[in-house]
Amino acid sequence: MRRHLVAALVALPVAVVTVLGLPLALQRSDEALRELAHARATEARQLSSAAVQALSHGEREVLRQRIADYQDRTGGRAHVFNARGRSVDGALCLLSPDELAQQNVVRAALQGQFTDSSDRRVAKAAEELIVAVPVIHGGMLVGVVVVCSALDDLQLKQWTIWAVVAVIAALALAASGFLAEPLARWILRPVRYLEAAARRFAAGDHDARVPVHLGPPDLRVLAETFNHLAEQVQHQVTVQKSFVSDASHQLRSPLVALRLRLEKLEPHIAPDGSRGLEQALGEVDRMTGILNALLLLARAESGAQAVECVDVRAVAEERVASWRLVAEPRNITVTIDGEGDLVASAVAGTVDQVLDVFLDNALRMAPPGSTVQVRLVEDTAMVAVQCIDAGPGMRPDERARACDRFWRGARAAGEGSGLGLAIAASLARANNGHVLLQEGPGGGLHAELRLPARGPARAERRPGALLQKSRG
Repeated sequence: MRRHLVAALVALPVAVVTVLGLPLALQRSDEALRELAHARATEARQLSSAAVQALSHGEREVLRQRIADYQDRTGGRAHVFNARGRSVDGALCLLSPDELAQQNVVRAALQGQFTDSSDRRVAKAAEELIVAVPVIHGGMLVGVVVVCSALDDLQLKQWTIWAVVAVIAALALAASGFLAEPLARWILRPVRYLEAAARRFAAGDHDARVPVHLGPPDLRVLAETFNHLAEQVQHQVTVQKSFVSDASHQLRSPLVALRLRLEKLEPHIAPDGSRGLEQALGEVDRMTGILNALLLLARAESGAQAVECVDVRAVAEERVASWRLVAEPRNITVTIDGEGDLVASAVAGTVDQVLDVFLDNALRMAPPGSTVQVRLVEDTAMVAVQCIDAGPGMRPDERARACDRFWRGARAAGEGSGLGLAIAASLARANNGHVLLQEGPGGGLHAELRLPARGPARAERRPGALLQKSRG
């Protein structure tokens, strides 16, 4: 956009100079020709008296002297013809007298078309200007005075005019080129700030704002409008997060009290109603899990938090050891595999929460006797924690929606809330990472958390290794 604006700012003055300068140069060139012709016609009329004496009284010496004086004074050459077109006297022009008499301007003057001595015919031959003025004596045409003038001075003047126009155009181009870049920067600077603020706002930085004192007035109004919109969105998001957090927190106590009251009712429930009591207690536990997930999601989306170096291998080993206690009764094996020390840049406590979501989903979906693999992979810039199960997996359209809140697939098992993967994705974004879901090698689900790497060991890895290992 900046290049287009600079090009427009440069092209506009050049176009204006061209549109105005070309007609001006043509007009000035034509005026120079007319001025020269007028001057030569005036000089030809001044020779008319001597031409009358030579043509009527035969005093050619006077005419010859006047023509010589004229040539010495102006550099022009004059020639006189009688009414029949025959040469009487004069200086030699580039054309011979016979050739000169055949010129249209001379023939027109000889035909008696003019009744006033100010009338004249002008011809611009290849290398000289020819002006023919009729000589009138006693109301009759007695001859023609022809003045030939070299075009060197005229061409020099015309070239000077064109050179001046070209210099003005060059100066306009230079000035516009010199001023276009800073002017374009001044115009587009608010746009760049607006783009940067919009990107930051979209990335979750709701404090992003745009300076309102830069650029043209219209863009300042746009900046003020963006800031107002950002404040409104920030307020609404804050209210929404506060409501979710407060509601989740406030509902926990009534749910705990409700569970206690239901448990106290157990001795008073008839045997045929114990099944209903168990279902009620299960719903209370499910609601408690949803509230805990909402609280965790609200904290994950509460804004930027301090990151630190996290030993991913240590976290993964600790969480795998805990989930093996859940997997063993179902005859499911949980393995962990990876090389070297893996250090990621993450908010404390988020890696283990995401891994808990992955393992919880994997153990609920994996069939008995299968294996859930936890793999740790790294490359130059990223550290990946992968969880691969042997369950039914997800279709591509299901994987696209799996991180939506409260969404559960058609083949989901257990009493899940549909918030687990949404929480994992939110925690990954809080760490400048992301969650990737794809089909596992055996048809199950391959869930992967990617985080920015931290540590000198990362520079020794070959770029692209993470992607290759992930596909392996």
